[in-house]
Amino acid sequence: MKIRWIVLTGSLLFGAACNNAGKNNMTERKTDSKISNQFIAASNQTETDSMPGMGNMQDTNRKGMNMQNTKGMNIGNSPAQVTLSPREQMLAGVHISIAELQTLDGQVVLTGTTIFDPQKTNMISAWVSGWIENLYVRNPGERISKGQKLYDLYSPELLSAEKDYLLALNQKNLFRGSGINPPAGQAGFSATLEAMKQKLLRWGLTASQIKQLPLEKPTGKVTIYSKVSGYLIQKLKEQGDYANEGDAVLNLADNNILWVQAQLYDTELPLAEENPALWVKLDGFSGENLPGKIVYNNPVNVNNSRIHLLNISIPNPGGKIQPGMLAYVYLQTPSGKPVLTIPASSVIYDAHHDYVWTALPDNRFERHIVKLGAVNNDLVQILQGINPGDRVVSSGAYLVNSEYILKFGSGVNMAGMQMSDMKIQGRGK
Repeated sequence: MKIRWIVLTGSLLFGAACNNAGKNNMTERKTDSKISNQFIAASNQTETDSMPGMGNMQDTNRKGMNMQNTKGMNIGNSPAQVTLSPREQMLAGVHISIAELQTLDGQVVLTGTTIFDPQKTNMISAWVSGWIENLYVRNPGERISKGQKLYDLYSPELLSAEKDYLLALNQKNLFRGSGINPPAGQAGFSATLEAMKQKLLRWGLTASQIKQLPLEKPTGKVTIYSKVSGYLIQKLKEQGDYANEGDAVLNLADNNILWVQAQLYDTELPLAEENPALWVKLDGFSGENLPGKIVYNNPVNVNNSRIHLLNISIPNPGGKIQPGMLAYVYLQTPSGKPVLTIPASSVIYDAHHDYVWTALPDNRFERHIVKLGAVNNDLVQILQGINPGDRVVSSGAYLVNSEYILKFGSGVNMAGMQMSDMKIQGRGK
């Protein structure tokens, strides 16, 4: 029994000793961890302080300040400038113009289409009833020369007229050879014969063909020749068709003068009534200005619309302009007040601003944001941004701008940019 109590008492003493040792070890681990963390923090602080600017940033963070508090700070106020040597200016084709006050006429641009002058068309119709045996012109737009063959026509009526003319001619020769006067008299018979001849001429036979009739058998066929030059714009009969006398067969048009049929709204009608100065530009003609003249002002609008048709006559030297081409009509409206103007080629159009480059001394160029007003053919009004007398780059402005971008980047001026717009990310992100 004593032995049991001795063993139990020893076990309890041994367990208590082990428990105290465990607590001491945990205390030592916590102490070591705390010392280690303090050492790491101190090391990081030393490393941060050794980096330029990082210590101040941490001080700012400690005081509760944020980068957003720097809102409103401007970085640089100098305008965008670039320097180009005289050689670079020559290679870029830089040309300088002076911004000046002058009268800027107003301008209205209309769209239209070129058409043939309806007053210059020639409708070729059948001179006698018959069948079209051969058609020598087939394609609309084909050039037709004066005296060119158009078509062959066979006509029973023409055949009958040819036989009647030959019969009358033979009777006249018969009476003349016998010395007997015709029943109607010599003068009356000659008049009848002349009337038959004129009928054949009207139906398309030539004088030489009529002269050959006594030597050849009548055929009732006639070849129609063009009496004018022009372009085939419409083919109304096909080969093998029957044409009554007076039926339209072909339609030719003169191409020396064309019309531009322009469209304008009814609110713009007073412009046409004032007979303004105008010119026409055509797509594909490299900006060539053609003088125009209003020849017909349609008094009626297009059905169910506010569109009014205005017909303008333009010259067509060499026949280069073809019907159906897109045309732009520029109407000038005078304005008596002088305004600040520069060449339209000076303006560079950007997604956010319009700006120009001005020339400064020492081969320097400076960019100015401008506000545009009215636009003329070659001039543009400047409402804000430059002053009269400023020397503006009117040719080569885009090359000057490209040189600036190559030297300084995208060309965005830093003036006015706020630090709040700049997102700063940490090293670890």
